[in-house]
Amino acid sequence: MDIGKRFDKVADRYDTSDKIERSKSFVQDLLKILPINKSFKVLDIGAGTGNVDVFLSPYVKEIVALDLSEGMLDVFRKKIKDKGIKNIRIYKKDLFSEDLQEKDFDLIITSMTFHHLDNPEESLKHLKKYLKKGGYIAVIDLYKEDGTFHSDNTDVKHFGFDEKDIEKWLETSGLEKVDYRIVYSIKKEREGKIREYPVFLIIAIKK
Repeated sequence: MDIGKRFDKVADRYDTSDKIERSKSFVQDLLKILPINKSFKVLDIGAGTGNVDVFLSPYVKEIVALDLSEGMLDVFRKKIKDKGIKNIRIYKKDLFSEDLQEKDFDLIITSMTFHHLDNPEESLKHLKKYLKKGGYIAVIDLYKEDGTFHSDNTDVKHFGFDEKDIEKWLETSGLEKVDYRIVYSIKKEREGKIREYPVFLIIAIKK
């Protein structure tokens, strides 16, 4: 079963108050760090049910949101319809195997997607093509962990990432780091104990 169909199965119960709050926090961090304004055109890779984009949409001109799961995107479409949001366009598309004609984005965001990618370094190089000069990419994902974060590691290609690895990939991709920080920790019960899994945000610019 491909990853899109796996997320289809959980789409109607994917959103939790914790996930929504983390998405809001991500957007607040972006607004603090970057000069986001109403001229910004944003590309979201792995948009899921769209929580990040819903929070970000009032501050930018337009968001193009991509995901592989039709079920997740159905939830997303209902959200923007119910909220009357007009500046988000949603597509079921894999940017790493299909091209997107639109280029020159001011910002590319991807949240909790990179640990599902076979080759994050090559993915960064690919994403760079869609950024305008002076545009930003923001990646939020798990810090290096021991493989216990997911109860089922099917479709999980990496158990988080070390800061130095990401920085090296940015450098080889021709991107320059702007900011790196641990933004929150996700708590999960594992073997009768509460474990904390740090999540990082790294932002880079295309010079």
